[in-house]
Amino acid sequence: MGATMSPITAKLRPEEKQEFLRIAENIGTTPSNAIRMFVAAFNKRGGFPFDSANPYGFNDETLIAMRDAASGQNLLGPFDSTEDMWATILDGSDDA
Repeated sequence: MGATMSPITAKLRPEEKQEFLRIAENIGTTPSNAIRMFVAAFNKRGGFPFDSANPYGFNDETLIAMRDAASGQNLLGPFDSTEDMWATILDGSDDA
């Protein structure tokens, strides 16, 4: 006799749910199987099977820039125009 299964309920925004269903179908699995795979990986690792502080896998340079932006430490700006921004970025000066 097979193992008894126990349901899990999660609330998602409608657009997240639709994207999840679409991707699961595209990769040839079911939403239930995708969740079971996540739970198995979570349990095996003893936590998230990815860096939960960086779930999208941003590189170190991007993470530093994101922290700077969030804390208001933009080392190049502010700029009066996008032309000024690009000039500064492309010539490497910081005379904004």
